[in-house]
Amino acid sequence: MSKLFEERERAAEMLFVRAEEARFMMHCQGVRSLAAYAARKLRIDEQGATAYAHELLSAAVQGTKDEDLIERVRADLAAGGVIVDPGSLRRELNRSTAQGVYVVGPAEPREGAQVRI
Repeated sequence: MSKLFEERERAAEMLFVRAEEARFMMHCQGVRSLAAYAARKLRIDEQGATAYAHELLSAAVQGTKDEDLIERVRADLAAGGVIVDPGSLRRELNRSTAQGVYVVGPAEPREGAQVRI
């Protein structure tokens, strides 16, 4: 009986880990898309856009909050002469993060999904 409980506990932990990894990947997808959005507005070449995306992703991985990322992008856009409402940047981040579900997959297992041990 104890072994069965331990197996179920391990399976539940694995589901949690996979869900967290999926959430992280979706957030990264959102940050990449936000960087691409800003790069298009600033008319940055592909190499510069890639470097900008890496900078934003590094900041996100180090724990920078979404609002701080949005403010940084807004300031970068303003420095380039592009005025954008922070609300539209927030919507872009949310939209692209939500689209990450299609790229990465859902963060939570479907109800009734079987867990193989």
